[in-house]
Amino acid sequence: MLSYAQSSMLVVVAMLVSVFMVLVLNWVWPIPNRKLINDVTGWQLGILGTTYGVILGFMLYTVWIDFRAAEINATQEASSLLTVTRIASALPVEAREQFRTLGMKYADAVVNQEWPAMQRQEESRAGELVEVDMWKLLAAVKDSAGSANSVDHLTQVLGELSERRSLREEQLRVRLPLVLWILLLAGGGATVGSSCVLGNDNKWLHYCQVLALTFVVAVTLSAIADLARPFEGAVSVTPVAFQRVQTIMQLDAAR
Repeated sequence: MLSYAQSSMLVVVAMLVSVFMVLVLNWVWPIPNRKLINDVTGWQLGILGTTYGVILGFMLYTVWIDFRAAEINATQEASSLLTVTRIASALPVEAREQFRTLGMKYADAVVNQEWPAMQRQEESRAGELVEVDMWKLLAAVKDSAGSANSVDHLTQVLGELSERRSLREEQLRVRLPLVLWILLLAGGGATVGSSCVLGNDNKWLHYCQVLALTFVVAVTLSAIADLARPFEGAVSVTPVAFQRVQTIMQLDAAR
């Protein structure tokens, strides 16, 4: 996705295009002639603007909720990883150290391999391979004496870790359907274009009105595009939860 600078440039370009549209209209369709249809044009713009505003607001709300869900899921995945290593502390020494080592490897794989790959719109299975090793190790210690209760808890938490990892991969793959982007872009163009058609004797006031509307529409569309891909772009979910868990596991190991 785009950086802040690239998004700002697109917003500026959209504003310049809208001003150019008003200039062209003032030249080919004089303001006095356009004023004659202001009643009709204004009424249509009101309906169109209201409808598009509702659509735009709903889409922004939806992608923001999805973005927050991705943040929360990443935090819960990291929390599940930490819980695995702490429950494993009740296992025999060898198994406990193996789980702690695998937990560190999982966090390192997520932070240093999977997250950079997700930012490039790619998938990485580095963490999944470590997760498979965790399940194998769990199967190996299931019959250990005195550890049945811990094994049951580990099985549950490892299952939660797997589910949250799968959900993160699904959140990476999900995209807004093309039909919605067509609706958003066409609606924005129609709304801004309708505001350009209005006739206003005060040209500078008209320019300011069109620029303000274009700015709001363009910035909102940029925000939707960025939030719709939670692991990419200037605004994205970061691996800070896994970095925090790495630090905590290192402190636990030092005790």
